[in-house]
Amino acid sequence: IGNLVQKKGILMHTDAVQAPGLLPLSVKKLHVDMLSLSGHKFYGPKGVGILYAKRGTLIAPQMRGGGQERGRRSGTENIPGIVGAAVALVHAEQRREKESARLSVLRDWLIKEVTSRIPSAVLTGHPEERLPNSASFCFSGVSGEYVVMRLSERGFDCSSGSACTTGALEPSHVLLACGLDEHTASGSLRVTFGASTTQAQLKQFSSVLVEEVKKYEYILASRLGNE
Repeated sequence: IGNLVQKKGILMHTDAVQAPGLLPLSVKKLHVDMLSLSGHKFYGPKGVGILYAKRGTLIAPQMRGGGQERGRRSGTENIPGIVGAAVALVHAEQRREKESARLSVLRDWLIKEVTSRIPSAVLTGHPEERLPNSASFCFSGVSGEYVVMRLSERGFDCSSGSACTTGALEPSHVLLACGLDEHTASGSLRVTFGASTTQAQLKQFSSVLVEEVKKYEYILASRLGNE
């Protein structure tokens, strides 16, 4: 995509916050003019963002005043945060290949486990071309928010929908655009894991998830049967 728009003389920015430590990250190969990262996504300090801007790219100042950051965003720089994010990014890249391979094995195991044990489970997204550390499902007829709440009560933090829309009660507009109906899209569950996640933890998680989804389906079927 970057190569195509570059040939047309169009500036391109990409939100790459999920990529560090998981996917190859080369601004030259991506053909992007700007690229954004977030420190906490690769175990750096929270509240620190990174914006790559290709030399010569003109950016209107976000904040005016002291002229810091070459006049793009005035205000005293958070030096410890900047250094911490830079060091964390280096470490993330150094362990990327090994960690991505490890997480991919865990991801594939979880996908197979959930889709084989829960008949209503639908894997969203491409079965293989996806981030190594995440899996996203929809459980047709099941409330995603209910599942998230029950998992939280049992020690597992997940979300229903994307990180950008956590807390929204409406079905994901992205899932609807992908062709899922509201009945199915309302049962979405996003699962991500990282450096501290183990196979044993995922086995425990999958058992709890299967139990809670089937419990919801049983209660719903019982209520419908009594109507």
